[in-house]
Amino acid sequence: MRVFVIGARGFPNVQGGIEKYCEELYRRLSKRNNIEITALVITAYYKEKIKNWENIKYIYIKSLKSKNLEKIFYGFIASLITILKRPDIAHFHGLSCGLYIPLVRLFGIKVILTFQSRDYLYPKWGKLAKSVWRLSEKAAIKADLIIAVSNAHLEYLKQYTDKVVRIPNGVEFNHSEVSEKEMEQCLNNYGLKRKGYIFFAGRFTPEKAIEDLIRAYERMRDDRWKLVLTGDADHEDSYSKMIKSMAKKVNNIILTGFLTGKELQTLFANAKLFVLPSKFEGLPHVLLEAVSFKIEVLASNIEANLQIDLSEDSYFKLGDIEELSKKMLFYLKTDTPEKEKINRLEMLKKHYNWDEIARSIYKLYGELYPV
Repeated sequence: MRVFVIGARGFPNVQGGIEKYCEELYRRLSKRNNIEITALVITAYYKEKIKNWENIKYIYIKSLKSKNLEKIFYGFIASLITILKRPDIAHFHGLSCGLYIPLVRLFGIKVILTFQSRDYLYPKWGKLAKSVWRLSEKAAIKADLIIAVSNAHLEYLKQYTDKVVRIPNGVEFNHSEVSEKEMEQCLNNYGLKRKGYIFFAGRFTPEKAIEDLIRAYERMRDDRWKLVLTGDADHEDSYSKMIKSMAKKVNNIILTGFLTGKELQTLFANAKLFVLPSKFEGLPHVLLEAVSFKIEVLASNIEANLQIDLSEDSYFKLGDIEELSKKMLFYLKTDTPEKEKINRLEMLKKHYNWDEIARSIYKLYGELYPV
């Protein structure tokens, strides 16, 4: 069974939710004997081209260096290559390339779509871009099968198609071993102490509402705690510049840039509190990841965050800087009972287990293209 992967800028170790999703999913699926996976990725996201990773082949596509046009142009070229190469299944991820799904299906190729989010709701897009996103969604729901990562998306999509199932994003529980020396070195590099900082990780885009976190931190007026912001924008714009400017004006805010691997694990594991202030999410992988490290978590009360079903105190009203600031102070001075942290971890293992998710998606592949 030959599967082409379309929609991720690249993986492994490329910033983004879809990119992380593909990294975890395909390194598991590629271990199966009767499947050959080829990822169609964007050249600009690789310092050096990878020929083969975890038995996954790569096709590199040069795209336009534009926030609005990068994925549309890449998706067009990726779809043409798919039509020429004729795999058994084309798995599209996200709506950015969904515009071309009917075209690929026209050539008899089975298409599956993972629906991660309704991108046209995000404030970072202008009117024209939002119109294109909506058009892309209309085309994308013509896929042979759609995977919705959340209950909200499942109910939304059921209005337009009955070819939809819910399979959530997952989280990795078996974290890589980080030695004491490596951990200390990483923390020292950023001037951090264990359990001495608040942590955020994600793209610097408007839907993440990072400015709310910075303002809430400033309002705390407690210099004992640092705020670490890990991540960056894929394309530098006015929002990412604003966030960096705000951060530099406040004492004890540390910008690390985009991190992966042991450095990222170290910052997760040693944070006292993880905060996700987002206005919009699909199913937030980064929040699942924070819970997997058994650290304190605090998230905005948007539907995507609420479905992870944490305790009521783990949420704050979206955009309420005062409440966020007070809850941050509360969690910095409080320890959630170990039993509750273990219960959270067991909940993740039951509902967000990557091995089970990969097994379910492999089964769907088999239904689309019986081997």
